[in-house]
Amino acid sequence: MRRLVLISMLAFALAVPAVGFALSGDNDGTLSVKSGVGKVSLNFNGSAVGRMQRGSIQLTDPIASDGLGPDFSGCEHKEFDKSTSTWLCRGTNLRFRAIGGKYQISIRGVGIYLSAVGEGSVILDGRGEDPNINSDGAYSLNDGPYKSLPDFGQTFKLSAPVGG
Repeated sequence: MRRLVLISMLAFALAVPAVGFALSGDNDGTLSVKSGVGKVSLNFNGSAVGRMQRGSIQLTDPIASDGLGPDFSGCEHKEFDKSTSTWLCRGTNLRFRAIGGKYQISIRGVGIYLSAVGEGSVILDGRGEDPNINSDGAYSLNDGPYKSLPDFGQTFKLSAPVGG
């Protein structure tokens, strides 16, 4: 019986992000960040799931009724500003998801892992200029190859790859 409950919980946990990604449109691009150190900002329509070792996540959901809304875990400090529909979550071993809506997400920290699909803009700012950091992580945008995060903030378009 316990095994059946565990399998059911696992299936549900995997189904929620899949449903959100399935709600995405034909013009959607993808973003993947691995072992990121620095800042990642998204202003987009779509879905994102992520985790980080240490840092903060600021997430604004300007249209509360257009998706499943944000979900956080691991927050040592959590705030919500009702006037702007903005959450701020700080701590270690943070996890979040924002499925199927319009979101503005700003992630600052160490050990950033992020997967996003949607349409909008992305700002990537690694900390490669810091001599105490060997690597600031890698990113893949719109099905492209993985590259080192830019040392200084760069804006990219999150959209479907040309011809695909």
